[in-house]
Amino acid sequence: MKRFNLSGLTVGLGLAMVAGGVSAHGLDEVGAPACLEANFMMADAMNAPFAAANGPGQVLEVSIVTGARGITVANPFGGAADPTGPVCDNGSGYLDCPGPFKPTGVLSGGLNGHAFITSAAQQALTQFHRDGTPIRTISYKPLLGNPTGPAGYGTVPRPLGTQMMPNGNIVQAICDANFFNAKNSDVAPEGGLEANQYFPPVNTTAARNANSRVLVIDQETMQVIDEYSQPADKDPRWTCIAGIAFSEEGMGLSMFHGAAIAMVDWKAGVEDTSCGVGCNKAKRKKDGKHEMDDDDADDLFKLGKSKNRAIVTRWIDLRPGKPADDPSRRDSLRAWGYDEDGTIYVTDRERSRDCLRGEVPGTPNGCNPGVFRQKVQVVDYGDDFPSRTIGLDPGVNVIAGIRPNRMSAVACNNIGGPGPDGKACDVETLLIAASAYNPGCSVTGGVGAAPCFVQGGGVGEYSILPADADAQDGTCTGEQANADTSYGPGGANSGCAQPLATYLGRNNVTGSTDFVDPRMLMVIHEAFIQ
Repeated sequence: MKRFNLSGLTVGLGLAMVAGGVSAHGLDEVGAPACLEANFMMADAMNAPFAAANGPGQVLEVSIVTGARGITVANPFGGAADPTGPVCDNGSGYLDCPGPFKPTGVLSGGLNGHAFITSAAQQALTQFHRDGTPIRTISYKPLLGNPTGPAGYGTVPRPLGTQMMPNGNIVQAICDANFFNAKNSDVAPEGGLEANQYFPPVNTTAARNANSRVLVIDQETMQVIDEYSQPADKDPRWTCIAGIAFSEEGMGLSMFHGAAIAMVDWKAGVEDTSCGVGCNKAKRKKDGKHEMDDDDADDLFKLGKSKNRAIVTRWIDLRPGKPADDPSRRDSLRAWGYDEDGTIYVTDRERSRDCLRGEVPGTPNGCNPGVFRQKVQVVDYGDDFPSRTIGLDPGVNVIAGIRPNRMSAVACNNIGGPGPDGKACDVETLLIAASAYNPGCSVTGGVGAAPCFVQGGGVGEYSILPADADAQDGTCTGEQANADTSYGPGGANSGCAQPLATYLGRNNVTGSTDFVDPRMLMVIHEAFIQ
């Protein structure tokens, strides 16, 4: 396992990681806009103590040239209600202004280079100019049957990841599962929410699995026009859907509680209204619906049509050999993506032991953060099972966003530059966002029996070279209860991957604590000049 000198890395980071020192549109030192191709955008839920403070949520852009913060997309629902505004004009109470944002899906590079950002709190999708100015929004609540106004904040089913389809439409993952912070989670026989009988406080049921789906949205009308619902065989691995990615093979869906990726034939079952950008206009005119509004959000499309069942061509299973409904699959996969060779990288919160119902912190034999084995599963092109893992040390916990990308200028500088042949930095790396991001476990004060579970989120950049995978010597166990905070030679978890660069989060040189609570993360597909 190749290890990097953390002290050498942090010296370089002290110069590059100072947040807020650059304006959104000008970097004098490089003579280019901050909205560079392959900058990354990250949804920050702003939940303390992972984030620096509680807040409505925001989306942050970070330059991979300087490491500095760029555009901040603020809460579009934060102002007073405006009956004629592009965001708050809904006429039915489904959107609420002022109200929280709590973004999840982040997408950029659509029509006119606009960004599309999902609000889990408002159950809505908002279109933005690339400077963060909101253009318009739609609510999923009338289609999903969720309550209106504040009563619907954070309810389930809730939207998570988004992606652009090959035909130009947008797809939106809809997750139905029990969450501790969802008012309409199932009620436990003992009272309270059923989710709170588990650690972490989330769980799923067969009925909720059947309600998880992918919606198709037309970019021009911002209207839901199609869906992919649970396959006919009701495979129990089809659960809460989190991340979406496309390849020549099809549409891949990561299952939050299924520990698997379903490869779906995206061309099978789609209706003529979802054939591409704007192609449902003729259908809308036939129905006399020229303008979009929430009151008729489900007039042209109804959930649950049998012809919309997803056709799963194969499963990529990250728990090979285990039953499809095994408890080890719960609360596992979130985001994922392909590198340039078609290799898959997917976040995985595997456990050293299953956390069953009732085994919550504070109870006999209760679970705690120390049971997690935070890692990235790597699946080589065409395989149906993991090929290797990138093991993350116990200080990196609650991993959420992930994105393969070209090596950043910051990481290149930290490894000593391009090298004699000029090729050392001409590689891909992996951006990983975690709600508790403390690589190297360099601070103390962990939660409960997990000394390395120190709250305060951030983003790191990691090597994806097979030589740097953690399966070489087996020492990266991820066991927090036995973690060695020194991480010296021979120390516990010495085989764990260490970041090439860090963004946001804790900076041990400057003392900065620009904490975030990540949800999804993406790289910007194209620069956009207004």
